[in-house]
Amino acid sequence: MSLSHSDHSKNLPQPFLVNVGAWILIAGVFSIPLLGNAAHNILLGLPIIILCCTRNIKQYPSLLKENRTALLSTVLYAWLAISILWSSADTNYSIKILSKYREFLLIPLFMIYFTSDKYRKHAFIALYAALLFSLFFSYLMHYDVIHFWDNPNSIKNRIFHGISMSIFAYINLQAAVISRKYRAMFIALFLITFHNLFFIENGRIGYLLISTLTALFCWQQWRLKGLGTMLIVSSIGATVLIFFVDLSHVRIIDHLDVINRARELNLTVLQQLDIRLEFYIVSLHAFLDSWLLGHGLGSFPEAYAVQHSAIETFWHKTVNSHNEFLQISVQTGIIGLILFISFLSTLLLNRKHLAPLQRQCQTALFVTFVISCMFNSSFMDHGDGTLFMILTALVIGTPWQVKGETSTLETNT
Repeated sequence: MSLSHSDHSKNLPQPFLVNVGAWILIAGVFSIPLLGNAAHNILLGLPIIILCCTRNIKQYPSLLKENRTALLSTVLYAWLAISILWSSADTNYSIKILSKYREFLLIPLFMIYFTSDKYRKHAFIALYAALLFSLFFSYLMHYDVIHFWDNPNSIKNRIFHGISMSIFAYINLQAAVISRKYRAMFIALFLITFHNLFFIENGRIGYLLISTLTALFCWQQWRLKGLGTMLIVSSIGATVLIFFVDLSHVRIIDHLDVINRARELNLTVLQQLDIRLEFYIVSLHAFLDSWLLGHGLGSFPEAYAVQHSAIETFWHKTVNSHNEFLQISVQTGIIGLILFISFLSTLLLNRKHLAPLQRQCQTALFVTFVISCMFNSSFMDHGDGTLFMILTALVIGTPWQVKGETSTLETNT
């Protein structure tokens, strides 16, 4: 039988330019948790330029045909671009917002690089090493050993740190199952990461993500037995912490005392509870005001300001709903929202012939994206979006070759 685009690329020696582009890309993967936007633009932009100058770019059409994630990410980006046509925002601002969503367009291109097992494995190693350094530097910064960054507890902002360290924790749990020799080390790294998110660079997204991914891992490995054991251990740990540890730094809701003063629970009370809740409620009003096509890309600030002035509010205006589902739907309507949800849903499709480890990582990726996008505009944010782009290309791009497992490649050939 004929080989697919990914199978064909694995069985041919890579041209010199592709090798150069791949190693620059791996350096770019390493830079994501550690360096700034300028480094990302160079180290992740050059491989795209190089790829377009090689014959490997011919794989692009067949990749879109075979891979639903690649196809829907491209279609979603195209719809975001089309929505500029009816946007009331300045065209230059709309184009700037479109550039923030470029990850949707670039996901398929990075998938082409990662059809090679060698490049994919080295990219995973680079990402793991960078996340390990990020964790290490977080402690050095917290204890005033180094002062290279403005943030006192992490290299980047609290949200990105919470997301990236939660992913790192899940990777260590999977590595502990795979590697008997270094199991104790991976478990120790998981516990250190857990401590880091709850007691060093604490943030709500980090609390929720690491807890959810840990529960997911226990379910994937041991089903109800593992999940039940985790809940028991967590309950005991939470009890000990509540009685013996100062948890005043732990932030869940901004103004929890509002509930005690309220006569009934309604939208107005919810708006006062937390700034993000008001962001979500006002953004929902803006979405309902133009639900079919949206207000157009780049128009979120104006659409939000109109609703902010029309209803009773308690917090300042925003240009970011801190919820990717709402951010996209306000600007591109129900069509954009359906495309975005469809894109996320593809992470759980076409998994029948994949290795169990890859299926588990795809589920973890789906959970991470959904939770992150519920509390932040993660794909619009450069740091989160870049990390998500690379993870999607690594995990969804092509079947993994795992010892003892039958892959799609073996099945199709």
